[in-house]
Amino acid sequence: MDFLHELRDRLRRWSLQGRLKNTKVRRALLGGLFFALLTLMLSGQIVPRRYAIQEGDIAPRDIEAPQEIVNRLATERRKEAAAAAVPPVQKVDPALLKEAEDIVNYSFTRVRTIRELPNMEPAAKVTELTKQLNLGANVTPQTYTALLNAEERLLDLARIDALKIVRTALQTPIYKADVQDIRDKIDKETDPYTIETKEPWLKIFTKEVSKGTIKSNLVVDAEQTQQLRELAAAREENTVTWKVGQLIVKKGEPVTDEQYAGLVDLRLVGNATDYRSIVGTAVLSAVMVGLMALYMSRYRSDLLDHDRKMFLLGVIGIGTLGLSLVMKAFGNLGPGVAYLMPVAVNGMLVSILLDTRAALLQNALLALLVGLSTEVDQVNFALVALVGSTVASYAVSRVESRTDIYRAGLMVSAANVLTIIGIYMVKAYPLLSARPWIDAGLGAANGILAAMVATGALPVFESLFGILTPLKLLELSNPNHPLLKKLLVEAPGSYHHTILVSNLCEAGAEAVGADTTLARVGAYYHDIGKTKRPYFFVENQFGGENPHDKLPPSLSALIITSHVKDGLEMAREARLPREIIDFIPEHHGTTLVGYFYHKANKEGQSEFVLEDDFRYEGPKPRSKETAILMLADSCEASVRAIRQKGSLTVDQIESQVKRIIDDRLKQGQLDDCDLTLRDLDTLKRTFVKVLSGVHHARVEYPEALQGKLAPPGAPGANGGEGKADGAGGLDRQRSGEGGADGSAGAAGGEGSPESVGTGGQAGAE
Repeated sequence: MDFLHELRDRLRRWSLQGRLKNTKVRRALLGGLFFALLTLMLSGQIVPRRYAIQEGDIAPRDIEAPQEIVNRLATERRKEAAAAAVPPVQKVDPALLKEAEDIVNYSFTRVRTIRELPNMEPAAKVTELTKQLNLGANVTPQTYTALLNAEERLLDLARIDALKIVRTALQTPIYKADVQDIRDKIDKETDPYTIETKEPWLKIFTKEVSKGTIKSNLVVDAEQTQQLRELAAAREENTVTWKVGQLIVKKGEPVTDEQYAGLVDLRLVGNATDYRSIVGTAVLSAVMVGLMALYMSRYRSDLLDHDRKMFLLGVIGIGTLGLSLVMKAFGNLGPGVAYLMPVAVNGMLVSILLDTRAALLQNALLALLVGLSTEVDQVNFALVALVGSTVASYAVSRVESRTDIYRAGLMVSAANVLTIIGIYMVKAYPLLSARPWIDAGLGAANGILAAMVATGALPVFESLFGILTPLKLLELSNPNHPLLKKLLVEAPGSYHHTILVSNLCEAGAEAVGADTTLARVGAYYHDIGKTKRPYFFVENQFGGENPHDKLPPSLSALIITSHVKDGLEMAREARLPREIIDFIPEHHGTTLVGYFYHKANKEGQSEFVLEDDFRYEGPKPRSKETAILMLADSCEASVRAIRQKGSLTVDQIESQVKRIIDDRLKQGQLDDCDLTLRDLDTLKRTFVKVLSGVHHARVEYPEALQGKLAPPGAPGANGGEGKADGAGGLDRQRSGEGGADGSAGAAGGEGSPESVGTGGQAGAE
């Protein structure tokens, strides 16, 4: 059986329901949810939008460059033009000199070869030599005849002269335009083309052989030419670009090849899914969610422990981002329409509903995201969003009415305008032009829009998530609230006591740094349960018959303590916030209804009297505000209960307040709240000051007026006194020893600590 129980427990822990009970699992699921939503929303915004157009199609809309991009085709064409403009680099071809030398040597070799031919007539030899050398008309048959009969020595001298001329000419660059000029210089034997031989016929042959080899000796240096052309092309690199925000394609015009290439490079055309961008968006979303989680775990773990509040934080952030992206969708109205993205909504709502510091971090993250989602001027939009949302967070830190939200919206508008104008001034943009002021107007409208959205969304979030805001507290403090009106009509004494206690709570909360509005409004509702049976509480008896005289103490104590349960039931039916409901049971904690407990003991039933039957169920105060209410309620009731004819002195009030607070501390009623001893000392001084003002000294009435008007404190004057203490609470109530303020003490009243020696829980409740 033990094995089966253990197995069942393990299965329960591993089940989905069991997993959801694990705080870490719930946090992980919540983080995963917002990560998925964020990725989904940003994938359609940060990932570039794709257009279904091809080269030559008519553009369906104006398309601007979301980032600086090189006009690839135009740049390539300019590079080609720059390269083509570079003339080819030429160099002397050494092969031409070798070829020329070979021709010279060949010519003289043919002369020797033909003249040595046997069995050939001289005339035939002249004809054959003329045919083979083909030197033109300048070399006559007589010249050929002389060559065939010349001495070997002369032929060698002529060959050397010809080679010298060829080498002199062809070792230097010769352009086509210079060829004839060099030939003319050879004819005229112009230096350096001189000839050593003196025979005229031999000079003619030498000149003609040399002149025949002279031609342009330049060829293209392909390697050097290519280097120069590449250098010229490189100078054109990235010189043709589309700047951020520059129009690439104009609506209604055909898309050129250059424009289409630019759209391809920007990944703005095509149907293929850009998985790289989607993965990048997912990584960015994970970073954003992770930063928020890290901050909350390190600095606001109290919020992290509340799934509802964390869910609300995420909903506000996602909702604000979604609204901002909707506003950005109207980008065809102008590039500055993104200044309408109301990131300040997040600052207002998170600061009011949750926490200002969390709002500041989420503001910064949202500002980055909306900046990335814009196609142009990303830094500008992010900066304006960050400034506006930061101002919004601080502007609503102390909201006391709905109009304060609109005041915050005006502050956001002013901050946006100043930031936008500052940006244009930094960029040296002419301020007299229209665009800066149009954008400034959009920034001003942003603040008003944010205030309107926040005002409309605030009640929805308050209701859906049960968040208690200062504005909700102000609504609950309205005297026309059904519960307060019921308390005033059906239990007027309790209502008056509630007003006095709320004043004490507000003053005390302000003195120790607690929430003054929460303390005051919580005090308004702490005794609403008394409206079920108002006349069982002395403050509502007004000197009449006390029904407790006919009831056993145990039943009386049950009736008195039941006003807490009744109050809780009424508060829940009225859907009061949990923070207000907590004031109802915690303002009594687990204190003892001392008067009826000791009365039961005196009636001889001590062996049947259990102290727990005469205690409130609690819990003890768990916050500063509910603890302040416990002390204020006890002090106010006790001070009024011991008031004699006339007024109390300040020393008496101070002594009584000190006893009440010390008594609650000794009983351990303050163990679960974070009030310090210094706070308690501050509360003592504050309560004494306020109570001294309430119970100030009054002028004695003259003897002549005693018969006409009863002085304060006289029997029957203005109703019965409130909480009776051990010095004769109920007896004094029956005798009509009343309070000059005309009201009775609060139910469950704590009497003087002197009464019955148990800590001052006496009283006629």
